[in-house]
Amino acid sequence: MKKIKSSVKVVAMLLALCIIFGSCPNAFASNATNAPYGYTYDDAATGRTMYNYNSYNTQKKSYCVTRKFYSRGNTVCHSNGTIVTNLSAGSGSLYNGFAIGEIFYSITSNGEVISVDKNNKVTILIPSGAISFLYNADDLITIVKTTSGNKYISTLANAPETDDGNDAPIVSNKASNRVEIFTNSAGEMVYNAFKNSKLALSIVTSNNGQRVLNVTNKVRLSDTVKGAKFMGLDAFYNVYLYELNGTVYRFKNGNWYSAEKIELNSTFKSFKTDNNGFISQIVTTKNTFTIKQLTTSNKWKAKKTYVVTKDNYCTLYIKGTTKSYTLLLVNGILRLNGKKVATNVSKFGFISAKKFGYIRKGVTLTAKISKPKKSNKFCSNSNNFNKNKIGIIKEVVLKNGKLKKIR
Repeated sequence: MKKIKSSVKVVAMLLALCIIFGSCPNAFASNATNAPYGYTYDDAATGRTMYNYNSYNTQKKSYCVTRKFYSRGNTVCHSNGTIVTNLSAGSGSLYNGFAIGEIFYSITSNGEVISVDKNNKVTILIPSGAISFLYNADDLITIVKTTSGNKYISTLANAPETDDGNDAPIVSNKASNRVEIFTNSAGEMVYNAFKNSKLALSIVTSNNGQRVLNVTNKVRLSDTVKGAKFMGLDAFYNVYLYELNGTVYRFKNGNWYSAEKIELNSTFKSFKTDNNGFISQIVTTKNTFTIKQLTTSNKWKAKKTYVVTKDNYCTLYIKGTTKSYTLLLVNGILRLNGKKVATNVSKFGFISAKKFGYIRKGVTLTAKISKPKKSNKFCSNSNNFNKNKIGIIKEVVLKNGKLKKIR
């Protein structure tokens, strides 16, 4: 798993701000959906690398920062400025971060692993040979890479060798296209996205971690994001949100009044970002997807109401929805979405988004889709239906060849 060295984690799970300048009640729960997670980012205003431990507050139904540290150069400190070590191997999550249980770890330039427990007790866990940390999908340390092999951080038992992706080259944080993050004087998190070195988009999140404002276009994008699991921007300057209902939404750049719902086959866990702070991947409980792989549920919504007709069945698609209804005729028995409607039927079709019709023993009958078995006689001496170019019945063809417009 590739971890940041400078701003690679700038917006991975953006908005670790629930208590940047406050506190949170000790009423948290960890489960498959609301598990705690780590969050590391570079604060562009202070030059510090920030390390936050985020827990889910069952009372507030959102995430809060329950513990935090920061580093600058080789010095690692508690949030109050107390120095943990001034011999860190460097800033960034390769050498510093949280594991489950709010335990903070740091690798020193001597190869030591230092742990700081919830009571702030400092322990030298490994005396030498530590190289870097590896993380799970919740961005919590699970493994320490050492000169004698990988070790589980919780037990120091041998762990499997993995490709952590840390051999990728580091790109400067001051690239012309980048995202910078910092905390302002109101305790709000600011995400400034630059394009060709000019500020293109500024997103601000409230200090309670739930409201998101597009400052550039003066549009409030949400009041219900899932605490610190609000996300950020991709390289196309689209904005991503993680709402309280557990859904990921995307605002396409320039279309700030209608969000796309991202379709996932499993539960959202976190985001990974590139070295310039743009979201590059989304992590779920089952898979990791690139931005290119993300798809929306909107593509299945019909742009207009229409009917597709096959040999012995036809399907109605309704404008603006993903709903569909199918009429199937087998051996004279007509069924709507598998439920029997009538017998001795010869012709059938949809009249509108709410009605369908069929011919039974020369009589045209109509019925509502919502009440398919309650039919009404429309006309007798019926032979067939004429349909328009989108498959909707428009006329009844009588046995004498005359046409009768259906309604």
